This record gives sequence, structure tokens and C-alpha cells, in this order.
Amino acid sequence: MDSKALKELAYSSGFDLCGIARAEPIKKVKEHFEKWIADNYHGEMSWLSKDPNRRSDPSRLLENAQSVIMLGINYYHNNSKIVPKNSGRVARYARGKDYHKVTENQIRNLIVEIEKHFKEADNQPLFKWWVDYGPFLERAYGAKAGLGFIGKNSMLINKKFGSWFLLSEIVTTLKLEPDDYKMTSKDQCGECRLCVEACPTGAIISSRRINSKKCISYLTIERPTHIHKKLQMQFGENIFGCDICQQVCPLNNEAGKTKNPQFQYSQGVGEFIDANQIISMTGEDEYLKLTAGTALTRPKLKNMKRNAEILLENQKENQKSNDI
Repeated sequence: MDSKALKELAYSSGFDLCGIARAEPIKKVKEHFEKWIADNYHGEMSWLSKDPNRRSDPSRLLENAQSVIMLGINYYHNNSKIVPKNSGRVARYARGKDYHKVTENQIRNLIVEIEKHFKEADNQPLFKWWVDYGPFLERAYGAKAGLGFIGKNSMLINKKFGSWFLLSEIVTTLKLEPDDYKMTSKDQCGECRLCVEACPTGAIISSRRINSKKCISYLTIERPTHIHKKLQMQFGENIFGCDICQQVCPLNNEAGKTKNPQFQYSQGVGEFIDANQIISMTGEDEYLKLTAGTALTRPKLKNMKRNAEILLENQKENQKSNDI
């Protein structure tokens, strides 16, 4: 099977992007990641610091690995201009069905289609794949596979979809022609600092270096403990995740709305969550009934209540300021 045929199968399986890289280490990326961990910018996400060599060397994930197939799905939605009273905004990627489940199904279908081409072959190709949760520096390999370049906000930015796409990867023993990444991975940020300046908490500390401990996405989803008052005041309208650094990026203006039906609002919680509804919940079962099948099951009810209380307090303070 050649790379062109494989990409056609990927597109027919529901992926919007597909690129191929050699299954080899990327030394500079490994060094950058290890420095980030050493600086403790991963916060309380302790799993990120485990065995960094596996994240930067596909051969440690699959014996005789030859290729890395990088896949992307557009998830973009427009934002409403007005946030309903007592409600918080949900990051775009989490408004429909859980992207892990959507992507997992598409990857399984893709591998079945690939394997059909080797039905009679003696040596069947092997595959290992992940959707966000694996030990893999996926944005770096996405750039290596020609899907785009890594911007100052550390997001992988594609010419067509900007950074509004979800990444997943397949490591395989199948030897495929890699994509030429030299032009697509070239930095296009230039002197632009809009994402750096727009981040309300100052989480983008330097080009392509994020202090997770200040990032609103990390704080609202991954942070299990108390959040400092100064950071709470910067949450704005966000209750789960944050899109601010992506919204201001000029290279994100061309992304069209996702065509994937599973990312439609009717498949999940939608754009907003009522903060009072979250606060009034008495148990995890009630919360899971609201969020089942979506990415919002990751934080527990306790943490979502915390987010809801922060949101309402911020709205209250903003109202006071407007009344003056």
C-alpha cells in the first residue's frame, strides 16, 4: 500500500487530515519537553513526566516501527456573542460527543480497511494507536508529518483548519513514504504576539512554552486542588476549557464548521452549561447523566462545582463594575 492510497482511506473513514512521518526520534523536541518537565510547567499532571523517552521515540512503542500516521478531525464551531446569565462557556472541542470515542471508532475502521489490502500477505502489518491519552508527543509528529507548524501558543496550526482540529496517531510496521514537512512546518507566527497578549493568566510564558499551572484549560479540567483567587478572577466566561489563544490567532480565521455529525451540539452538552444546575447537583450520578458520552466526564462533580462557583462570582463582580 502506498501513502496516497492510505490517505484516501483515512479521508473516507472520516478524518479531515492525514500525514505520514518516519518512526524515528525527534531530538530537539525531546530536549524541549524534558526542559518543560524540569521547570515543573506540567503542574499536577504527573503522568506526563513518566518515561519521556517513550514519548519521543516510536520504536519504544512498537517493535520494528516504520511509520507514524498522524490524523486530524476538524471540530470548529462558531461562538454565540452573548453568554446566557449564570452560564459558562464550554471549549469548542467538548461541546458534542467525546472526541476520544469518535476518533477511536474512526481509527478502528481505518485499520480494518488497511488490513484488507494485506489479507493474503504473509507478513501482516502491526499497528498501535492513541487518541490524546498515549505516551506520544503528537503535535511534534503532526508537524513532522506535514500537518502544519507549532505556533507560539504551542498549538499545531494547519493551513486549512488553523488549530481547530483534534490529533490522533497510529504507529505501524508498515513502511510508507513520509510527507515533506519542510514548508508546512515553517514558523508562520513571525512577530505576531496576539495569543501571548490575549491569555488572561499569562500562561504563554515564551514562544511555544506554556505554564500549565496558569492555563485556564488546565485549571478548569485537570487541576484537582484549590485555585488561587488571582487566577480565578481571570476565568471570564469559561467553565470548562478555554479557546482564547486560538480565537485571536489570525491563522484560525479560515476554518469552516465541522461536518462531523458527532460534534454537533445535540450530541453533547452544547456551548453553555448552567452554573446553578451544576451547583445544585447532589451526586456524581446526576452529573454523569448530564455529561455522559462527552469529554466533560473528566473532571469530577466537585471540581465542576468549584468552576461554577468561580464563574458566578466573576459574573457578580463584573455586574458590580458595570453598575458603577
